[in-house]
Amino acid sequence: MSIRDRFLALISAPAYALRRSKAGFLRLHVGVIVLCLVSAAYVAYRGWQEGFALTHAALAVVCLLVVALMVWAEAHRYVVFHPLTTVVPEGTRDLAPEEKLFVRGSGTFEVSDMSRYLVEVPVVFWPTQPAEHILAAKVRAFSLLGVGVPSGERGWWYIFLEPRRVIEIVPGELCFGLRLRPAVRVLHRTDKGHELLYLSCDTPQQLAVLLKELQGKMEAERARNEE
Repeated sequence: MSIRDRFLALISAPAYALRRSKAGFLRLHVGVIVLCLVSAAYVAYRGWQEGFALTHAALAVVCLLVVALMVWAEAHRYVVFHPLTTVVPEGTRDLAPEEKLFVRGSGTFEVSDMSRYLVEVPVVFWPTQPAEHILAAKVRAFSLLGVGVPSGERGWWYIFLEPRRVIEIVPGELCFGLRLRPAVRVLHRTDKGHELLYLSCDTPQQLAVLLKELQGKMEAERARNEE
């Protein structure tokens, strides 16, 4: 992964933390964007009144750069993913029904008719007997004096991934903050449209097991549909 991608991944972590956090009713990332825009306008006004200097230009550029990076991070869903050609090694073990893998996930999780987009949260992944995959994300909400992640997000959030709804599986590597991990990107259909799901693993061996499980179920479902 390039230095540019690593830098953007480094920006994504604090940008995501600001997006998840609130101060009262206000999302912190909205507050930062508004503050930077107001600051840039104020600096431009002072420069117009006093005569533009290098300091005015530098401060205005910094404020606008922060806004641009925040907008870029949200547009890219706070993850930097680089596809790689990965072949599952011969002899990779199968994942037994109900056997659990402990990975990290990024995607839209749901519970009780609510949905949240979560990034690189700890996820328990396991296959069920009817060939469905369940992903359970444990969310811990930290808040101090009303500032932080809303308590309503605390608890378990889920994705029920059906092989018949999987469109594409792409292996690669995912970078978020300082972490670079082997990962897989899954494009799948939901009742609300197409969604991207990212699962990152601790080791390439764990990724191979995950890939074999996902690809095997998807290919088996497609073969049944062609019969």
